[in-house]
Amino acid sequence: MAEELEIIVEEYQDELTERVLHWREALVRHERVREELGDVDPAALRVLGPTLPGRKRDESFVATVFDPRENRSVEVRGRLDGDDVEVTTSSFRPNPSDQELGAALEALREDPEFAVLRDRDDVVVYQPMPPLADVEQEDGSVVRRVALGVFDPRSDRRHRFAAVGVSDRVVEWDPEFSHPLDGDCEEHLPVGVNSMPDGGGRDWVRVRVLRGGVELWNLVVVRPRASEPSHFGKGSGVELKHVTYRGRLVLWQAHVPILNVLYDDGVTYRDWQNQETPFIANGVDPVGPGWRVCTSPPATILESGTDAGNFQGVAFWYEDGELRIVSEVQAGWYRYMSDWRLRDDGTIAPRFGFAGTRNPRTCMPHQHHVYWRLDFDIEGTGNDVVEERGLLFPHLPLWWRLVRETKRTRSLFARRWRVLDSVSGRGYAINPGTTDGTADSYGVADLWFLRYRFTELDDGVSVVGGTPADTQCRLDQYLTAESINSTDVAIWYAGHFRHDETHPTPHQGHIVGPELRPINW
Repeated sequence: MAEELEIIVEEYQDELTERVLHWREALVRHERVREELGDVDPAALRVLGPTLPGRKRDESFVATVFDPRENRSVEVRGRLDGDDVEVTTSSFRPNPSDQELGAALEALREDPEFAVLRDRDDVVVYQPMPPLADVEQEDGSVVRRVALGVFDPRSDRRHRFAAVGVSDRVVEWDPEFSHPLDGDCEEHLPVGVNSMPDGGGRDWVRVRVLRGGVELWNLVVVRPRASEPSHFGKGSGVELKHVTYRGRLVLWQAHVPILNVLYDDGVTYRDWQNQETPFIANGVDPVGPGWRVCTSPPATILESGTDAGNFQGVAFWYEDGELRIVSEVQAGWYRYMSDWRLRDDGTIAPRFGFAGTRNPRTCMPHQHHVYWRLDFDIEGTGNDVVEERGLLFPHLPLWWRLVRETKRTRSLFARRWRVLDSVSGRGYAINPGTTDGTADSYGVADLWFLRYRFTELDDGVSVVGGTPADTQCRLDQYLTAESINSTDVAIWYAGHFRHDETHPTPHQGHIVGPELRPINW
């Protein structure tokens, strides 16, 4: 008789998260913030963050406070245990909020040029790329405008775009960002703007997996909308924290802070992963909205073939010795599957899937790049080492140690890695997935081995669009030749996926990710 399995999903909130919530409320009223932004209604401001780069031993934070009416931002840095903050002006402009999207949709529907489409059920107003179409005035100020796409299947021009002013609600059709291609790529009809309003619920939960009363896994799961880093409003998909297997710490934090794409014609984007979108998940919600333990396999757009769904948040599904932790996020017309798979034998399988809805852009071949950040703390902080394996040569060791920060491209000479606790010898092997590809010049590299620094949760890129140099991964800046020998190590792992409509790949080709397998556990 098989041992009884339990999946326990519990409410989670610690002192640190309580203090973060306190700071979010305080920042909009902080004297230094008001000095920079002027006499503005605090209720009109948006707070992104605070992102907590450090662990509890270093409670520094960074946040962004944004005034959408004046289209101005300030960056705020400080400590949770003090009142002094550093406030500086910032050129960063966050993506539209749900409220802005709703207001823009309302303004578009009132526009005379939209009148002939207003009552048609087959017309869909969706979010395109880029998400904003701001315009600079003669005096140097920048007017904030939300970008919307309009899909009309009866028109010769099936996709049109509009820019809607946040303050004046003025609609401009065919703004400068409009894509020159007018194909109709992808099969999935997009759901409309704000198709499923956020139902609220908790940002974090604790998840435990027990078999026969023995705890296999214990971890904290963060849903995409609250994932770090948050001060640029991009997030990192489903985020895992404080991951233990059979009572021993494996990962302090694991997430995907960097995601970008480059088209063959040079168009490029740095995507975000905190905008949750519907997918299909049936089951029960043990801690309220946004968290579902499924009674049948969840289906993202990759499995269901539809952009619609009955659930938004994080779903859990256990089958054949594996717990799947999955969500779906969107960035414009892109859809991404953020997925973690925890097996009873201790294997961790990060997975990331790529899909899209109907649009005029993705007919052009393009390359997606996804970068996991794996903050290993095998059995605790400070004693980790990294070893590499390539081809076996006579008189040379099978594995050799990396002692300084470095990066790698997967090859015959560098194809497997492992992280070990230097005291116990326990650790995890990093085995590349068969569909993970190899970095091109835009993708930069496949792995970075870095000493942990609380300032290195991402690479500092805040833009959504721009030149390839603007959106390219910038992790090389952290290669400063520091020791990674018996210290605290953070590893970045990249997967690469080429999307070519003329040469479609099987379903598995749209999913990338390595296998992290326990050693001496």
